Amino acid sequence: MKRATTPLAVAGLAALLTFVGCARKPAAAPLTFPGAPLVLVSIDTLRSDHLPFYGYSGVETPALAALRKDSILFERAYSHAPLTLPAHASIFTGRLPAEHGARDNLGYRLKPDVPTLAELMKKAGYATGGAISAVVLGGGTGMGRGFDFYEDSVEPTRTHEATGRVQRPGDETEALLGRWLAPVAGGRFFAFLHLYEPHAPYEPAEAFRSRFQSPYDGEIATADAIVGTFLERLKKAGAYDRSLVILLSDHGEMLGEHGEDEHGVFLYRAALQVPLLVKLPGNALAGSSVPSPVQLADVFTTVCTALGIPGAPAIPGNVSLADLARGGKGPERRIFAETVFPRTHFGWSELASLLDGRFQYIEAPRPELYDLVADPGQRNDLSGGTPDPFRSFRIELGKRRAAFEAPAAVDAEEKKRLAALGYLSTGAAAAEGPLPDPKDTIGTIRLLNQAVARLESGNPKESLELFARLLAENPRMADVWELYSQALLEVGRATEALEARKKTVELSPPTATQPLLSVANLCLQIGQVDEAARHAQLARDRGDAAADEVMARVLLSRGDLAGAEAAARTAAGYGKTRRRALVVLARVQVARGALAEALATTDLVVGAAGDSGVKAPPPLFGLHSLRGEIYARMDRPTDAEAEFREEIRLFPASIEARVGLAVISVTLGRPADSRRIVAEMVAAVPNADSYQKGMRTLAVIGDRAGAEELRREALKRFPADPRLQRLP
Repeated sequence: MKRATTPLAVAGLAALLTFVGCARKPAAAPLTFPGAPLVLVSIDTLRSDHLPFYGYSGVETPALAALRKDSILFERAYSHAPLTLPAHASIFTGRLPAEHGARDNLGYRLKPDVPTLAELMKKAGYATGGAISAVVLGGGTGMGRGFDFYEDSVEPTRTHEATGRVQRPGDETEALLGRWLAPVAGGRFFAFLHLYEPHAPYEPAEAFRSRFQSPYDGEIATADAIVGTFLERLKKAGAYDRSLVILLSDHGEMLGEHGEDEHGVFLYRAALQVPLLVKLPGNALAGSSVPSPVQLADVFTTVCTALGIPGAPAIPGNVSLADLARGGKGPERRIFAETVFPRTHFGWSELASLLDGRFQYIEAPRPELYDLVADPGQRNDLSGGTPDPFRSFRIELGKRRAAFEAPAAVDAEEKKRLAALGYLSTGAAAAEGPLPDPKDTIGTIRLLNQAVARLESGNPKESLELFARLLAENPRMADVWELYSQALLEVGRATEALEARKKTVELSPPTATQPLLSVANLCLQIGQVDEAARHAQLARDRGDAAADEVMARVLLSRGDLAGAEAAARTAAGYGKTRRRALVVLARVQVARGALAEALATTDLVVGAAGDSGVKAPPPLFGLHSLRGEIYARMDRPTDAEAEFREEIRLFPASIEARVGLAVISVTLGRPADSRRIVAEMVAAVPNADSYQKGMRTLAVIGDRAGAEELRREALKRFPADPRLQRLP
């Protein structure tokens, strides 16, 4: 069936024919499609050389292959940073990381005075909608500015588990954006779809898991299927033909090359070269290719030029990709990239890079130069002979490279969310002298990942040795001391765990409060209440409002209900700590026997998710366990059971909820279930604390034989823990 010709298609083809007829003239008018919709699809962490239309045979991508036939293929497109937030910020602003301000995923934000595509297009009368699949691009980073709809409610649902990565399956993200798109698809719109496949961990959809040898490739196939669904949605709505569709990735993946398994540290081609397809309205220039190097910042200029967006800034050095495809050879320029990730996360030297059609220069403590044409795998460093390109690149980079700016302070929750995505940090305190070259220290990341994986998979003993090795090599790594502390705690070595946690305070800046609160929380956990109060007070003296919530729990543990209530109400006045403080207040009310009042207080926390037009807050650890306890005390066991199960659904590592469920099973007349629930608890959370609480639970409900059996099993795993030596 012949495809209908739209007015936009006619305009585009007319512009193209006009150019062909005047190709010998010095300049041609820009190729424009005023008012065309924009569809931007970003497949995170996708190497261009793992796609069939870039020459790869290890995976099949039928949806992307079909889009490629309708599009211009850019053979060599490069990112400005091997990290999600900086790269997307460059796409959305046309600026380099130092100019737009988002230089890393953690501790940086988009500068408020730098206009984004969404802001400009909204002012131009476009409906603007986006949906993301990872918290890295959350609206708080500035990336949500200008969007009428920005779906970023991606939150952790598990704790202490490697599989609890803070990301959303791409098909769910696509469906959310699709629902927004339906009523606006007939007009002018900007739709942004962000997929986190194939970012690590590589866990392809079942349909592709066994089909492809590489899990990374399986995730690429998963992303391809999701893109296919979205493009089909556009076609059914009649929006595909008339839209400017841009498909790209923000950065690549090292996949073990040069010693880096994922991305963030190095600036080699594998981390920077990305796929880039541009489908013009009416499929103008369909099937063509551009061999000249281009950069992700060009996307901003392309959109603003091609769609005629008023008020868009002209950015020196950027080009319109549509005009480049129409005109052939691109401008002579060198493409800049940087990563401050090695410095902000590990205390190593940051890196910067320039590349052109032939060479790449990487500025490091030991600079490197590669011939990308003769040596695409970058195995032969040419810098030793200091050839002419080396000197030329070095001089230019010296002029273009921006000074390092330290990241802003990051709260504990944000730090945990990024760590859950694999962006681990040693938290290395600043040292004297030159910073290490990442080439010499890259093995630290692999060892750190191994240690964390063992800790998260329930093998704290195995992780202890690895953390000890890391700290022997560099005892200034504050975050590793905290992880080491957690591992010590899980094997029942509480005193050593506290000493390790205190190291984080020693290694932090004098104004830092997060390490103090971390120590205070651990002190409360192991019963050292006075020490907890001291550290919470230090944090309070340094102006951290979160200290009031910790102090409320300190006072509650001392039995000072009036003081605990006052501190909790103070903490509830701060948005950052309000929900947690209300939970403490409810615990105070439970201690007073005011159960109905306590339940009403927890209703306030639960009800925060139900306000019309307000995004639901993330699940709060311990909330449903507390509600279960309240219902149990009110002699409402069925309601209590439901709350305990909801806590376990949200947080499978919750010991408190599983203990509550085991006890309430007796009340419900199912005593046989209790031993099974305790067994499930120690399997899900196989640490000393879990075993000790399991023993106590079984003893309390009268199953002494089950408690003794569990004690013998616990002693095999944790023979030195004094809590396991005898039954409660």
